[in-house]
Amino acid sequence: MGVPHSRIAMLESNLSALSTRVPGLPVEGVLLCRLMLHLGRETAATLHQHIRPFGLAEPEFRVLMTLFTQIDGIAHPTELCAGAAISPANMSRICDALVARSLITRVASEQDRRRMVLAITAAGEHLVQRLMPSLFAPLGAICDEFTAPERHLLINLMKRLAYRMEDVAQSEHA
Repeated sequence: MGVPHSRIAMLESNLSALSTRVPGLPVEGVLLCRLMLHLGRETAATLHQHIRPFGLAEPEFRVLMTLFTQIDGIAHPTELCAGAAISPANMSRICDALVARSLITRVASEQDRRRMVLAITAAGEHLVQRLMPSLFAPLGAICDEFTAPERHLLINLMKRLAYRMEDVAQSEHA
């Protein structure tokens, strides 16, 4: 047997060998999960490579982008946790770092002094405006392999898969 030419070929080879040792192994399901993990790691590495020169870690970038996309640039930390998929403990640390760099502000809510309000600053918006174009080329290089109809199909299938994963996770926690 020849040497696999890629991580994907090696993964498939390993799964084939595993299926001979584990009867009933759902090979397609395992392959799909492993491919998603691989794509997630590769996407995160690419993103990290392009945002690191701007002095941001990937979770900080997600929080900053989530604030940037708010109509008024304002949100509460609990809203950002959901929107940026970050735990409350990590959100505090990330916000501390972004506040220290003057990319966001954090003040007590006028309606409820126990709640904090986060707002993107002009410096934060400027950083996002400078950073985003550096992500266009790698996204283009990744997505240009597919036709427009293929991209739409892939998006719809991935959304369907994401919704299904959420449903399964919720039913397991119920």
